[in-house]
Amino acid sequence: MKISKILIANRGEIALRVVKTCKRLGIETVTIFASDDARLPHACAGDENIALGRGSLSDTYLNAEKIIQIAQETKAQAIHPGYGFLSENTDFCKMVQEAGLIFIGPSTHAIELMGDKKTSKVKMEEIGIPLIPGYHGDDQDPALLFEEAKKIGFPVLIKATAGGGGKGMRIVETEKGFSDALDASKREALNAFKNDKVLLEKYIINPRHIEVQLVSDGKKNHFHFFERECSIQRRYQKVIEETPSVALTPELRREICESAVKIAAGIDYVGAGTIEYILGPDNKFYFLEMNTRLQVEHPITEMVTGFDLVELQIMAAEGKAFPFEQKDIKQIGHALECRIYAEDPDVDFLPTNGRIQKIELPSSIDYRLDCGYMDGNQISLNYDPMLAKLITFGEEREEAIESMQESLNVVCFGGTKTNRDYLKRVLDHEKFMSGDIHTHFLAQEKDFLEIGEPSEFEVVAICASILFKESIPFKNVWDQEKIGYTKKILLDGEEFKVLVKSFGNDNLELEYFGEKYKFHFTYKKGNSIGFTGHGGDFQAEFFLLNTNGEYQLFLNHGEFKVKSFGKVERANSAVVVGAGSLQSPMPGKIFKILKDKGQKVIAGETVLILEAMKMEHAIKAPKDGVVTDIFFKEGEQVQGGVSLCDIDSE
Repeated sequence: MKISKILIANRGEIALRVVKTCKRLGIETVTIFASDDARLPHACAGDENIALGRGSLSDTYLNAEKIIQIAQETKAQAIHPGYGFLSENTDFCKMVQEAGLIFIGPSTHAIELMGDKKTSKVKMEEIGIPLIPGYHGDDQDPALLFEEAKKIGFPVLIKATAGGGGKGMRIVETEKGFSDALDASKREALNAFKNDKVLLEKYIINPRHIEVQLVSDGKKNHFHFFERECSIQRRYQKVIEETPSVALTPELRREICESAVKIAAGIDYVGAGTIEYILGPDNKFYFLEMNTRLQVEHPITEMVTGFDLVELQIMAAEGKAFPFEQKDIKQIGHALECRIYAEDPDVDFLPTNGRIQKIELPSSIDYRLDCGYMDGNQISLNYDPMLAKLITFGEEREEAIESMQESLNVVCFGGTKTNRDYLKRVLDHEKFMSGDIHTHFLAQEKDFLEIGEPSEFEVVAICASILFKESIPFKNVWDQEKIGYTKKILLDGEEFKVLVKSFGNDNLELEYFGEKYKFHFTYKKGNSIGFTGHGGDFQAEFFLLNTNGEYQLFLNHGEFKVKSFGKVERANSAVVVGAGSLQSPMPGKIFKILKDKGQKVIAGETVLILEAMKMEHAIKAPKDGVVTDIFFKEGEQVQGGVSLCDIDSE
């Protein structure tokens, strides 16, 4: 049957990815979106775009009945589930077919069989696929499981038979820790999957994670599209993928790919799927699991083979035979994918939120970005924190890595903390560069991948960026008395102080640890500021992160979290600060307020007087303007560094 209209039962970048292929093939599309996704690109990307309303996931993207109803009302013939959500849900697959629609994916039998770790391993034994030594029987008696663990030999891995994502999974190093780990694994599995059954496996030390891309057509022909290396993971979630794997010899590649095709044939598979393997240090590979859907990392396979995997999925769903043979599928060049997450790797990979104020997408570098967001979109904590996938290609691995490093330098998400800089650190690691990686790489190399201390010049350049940002338009109050000022900044949570020697007429001179640095302001455009100094050109771009006054700063290729302290300490007690904020230089009492809210002031005019340490201290206006707010009353005590009043330019 020829498919002419598809409903995409997903969101974000995968929905856009499917739309892209459908448009090229002349297939109409229907996209769906929850109310909180109404401003995301996929919500208007289809030929028809239908709102799912508000509510939890069960009310929106997991609402099978509603999605099928929309498909029927829009006269879509097929549903593409993408990945995640309902993509491996056998009940949904059955409901789609019972409604007379085409499910673009495998049969319910294949999803059910391979979706359970226990039944899939039993089937693999029948087919003759290598399995990690272990136990996956029905008897879940703790005493029996303990005896089986001893037979396998410690360390062992306890795994929930249902689900994935690392839930219900425990590594047990010795016999002593087995009982507690088993209890914890079962509790977690029951909570996550409503099923507390577990299996046991021999724990392979420092393995690689290798997966093989399969696509089977509608006429029972099965093809592999070579392997992907997915060993760079955190919390069992992939971060960087590449193809081909440097670990595979031509013979080993042939064996592992033929094994995957054998599995597809053994379960009468249809459509796209991925066989995942563990590869030990001895180059022995073992079946891990099968994902009966398109994978997040499928673009790198498309890069090196030239095939559109979504197009092949649609052809298979139509019952067609593919117009090629296995020998026609070639693996050419090297491709790399980095997943850009809204998370802070330096704070235990905690998810971050916020609004994406600007996505920098320069055209001077060759890369592919699959992204489900655009400028102005809010990041929701209700979904996976992945913002985008950055993909690069090279004739050789080194070229693909270099291209990725260049792309990560310039592709920026302004307004929220991402793992961009962390990815750069991983790519720069000498072991990654040499291909010496495994699934515990990020954990074992944690100390080497932590954010480093900024160099003295970075501190100075960041301070210059902040001062130029805060002091536009310029008032030449700095050079009038030739008195030095101290500028305090918070940089990635650490406090730094830089001496400001002079500042005026677009020129700035700083001193840090006895070294003097001169900078010259060149331009301001939106959030971006340009300046020169020390033989280099600098571009700084600021994005406000929160109401605490913290900014995300992109300075050339670096990314920093900064906060400026408006107070500038001065030798003669009068305080002059930029950005319209007058702050207390020390603890004291408001002695006299000379200007009221709404009154005009001129630069250098005293606004109020602070009494501290039995002396009066004049707090002066940094610029011409209007007093917009006064935060204290005469006679009130104040702490050092607090804002006393604000002045806005007229």
